[in-house]
Amino acid sequence: MPLQPSLARVDQLWVFPVKSMSGTSVGTVDVVDGGLVGDRSWAVVDDSGETVTAKQEPRLREVVARLVDGELHVDVPEAAPSLGAEEAAEALSSWLGRPLRLEHRGGAGFVDVAPVHLVSTAALTDAAHAEECDSCDIAAPRANVVLELITGAGSERDWVGHDLSAGSARLSVVRVPKHCLGVYADVAAHGTLTVGDEVRSD
Repeated sequence: MPLQPSLARVDQLWVFPVKSMSGTSVGTVDVVDGGLVGDRSWAVVDDSGETVTAKQEPRLREVVARLVDGELHVDVPEAAPSLGAEEAAEALSSWLGRPLRLEHRGGAGFVDVAPVHLVSTAALTDAAHAEECDSCDIAAPRANVVLELITGAGSERDWVGHDLSAGSARLSVVRVPKHCLGVYADVAAHGTLTVGDEVRSD
């Protein structure tokens, strides 16, 4: 089904430097093969080498991670703010009561399905949809790109299988997440995304 040329505008951009932790809002960001630069480039790992996610340890969502001039800074509850990776690992281990470390990975980082998660503000406020879907978390979609849909654009779920121009980047929408909110996309061409940018169908 053809899409109308103009679909949405970028309302918010979020980078989550550490998988499963809370992220930070940014005004502009470069988009590369692995997604938004710095997104999910780190993860919490236990002493067996397994990645620890918020599914196993929900308290990770209380931890805030951000990048400052490319360096990781982490705010762990009950610890000093703005910790580096090693200090944050020690604080996490103490707070969560088991040995943990922070592991860095280049390229696509710790991406499970696709590097970019888009969701519309309409989906975030669709409480009726959330009630119909047991796996929806309407309060915590953890999307990288929050979009304000343009009238007549339908739902972002209609974009699966289509390519989009977003800022100077190009995205290929590949699937709907298991938790129902928004869509996942691969990066078809590098570029830059800025709040306010138009999203168009190619």
